[in-house]
Amino acid sequence: MRITGGMIRGRQLAKIKGFNIRPTSDMVRGSIFNILGQTLTDLSILDLFAGTGSLGIESLSRGAKNAVFVDKSSRALAIIKKNLTICGYDGLSMIIREKLPNGLDHIQNLGCGQFDLVFIDPPYGKGYIRPTIYKLIEIKLLAKDSRIIVESSTNANDPSPLNLYSLQLKLTKSYGSTVISLYSHHEER
Repeated sequence: MRITGGMIRGRQLAKIKGFNIRPTSDMVRGSIFNILGQTLTDLSILDLFAGTGSLGIESLSRGAKNAVFVDKSSRALAIIKKNLTICGYDGLSMIIREKLPNGLDHIQNLGCGQFDLVFIDPPYGKGYIRPTIYKLIEIKLLAKDSRIIVESSTNANDPSPLNLYSLQLKLTKSYGSTVISLYSHHEER
């Protein structure tokens, strides 16, 4: 597992061996950033169900100003911390142990502000996608004109959150059994 672009392109990341974490493959991650654009200058990133932290770290490599990583597993958070150190991004990040989606209230209480780009990569088929997006919108963690990338499985039972408040589905792409959906969020006035 390596960073696919930006300032630290090619940097190897640590991964958890023998643990039930499914990191986003280099190919899928590269495709996500081809969709988003190669430069993410000055964006605030929220990496939910962060696992190894590869999506948030990739964003920092491409110019994001900061990233918040959230996972419930202490082992995952230890790997994220190790990967941030390997990449030199400790000072641009915050690591939070919370069970999602309810743990998003804690993030709001920490004063992290709003996020320009959110990655949601939960365990497949567990029903986390829709309630996580609802919570993000409900507690106003999404910045104006923010984007959400959702990773799911073609075999998962997670319903596609097509008509949630101010979200608009922009793109869906499949890579084998992985489905990437890009949503844009426009504040309702």
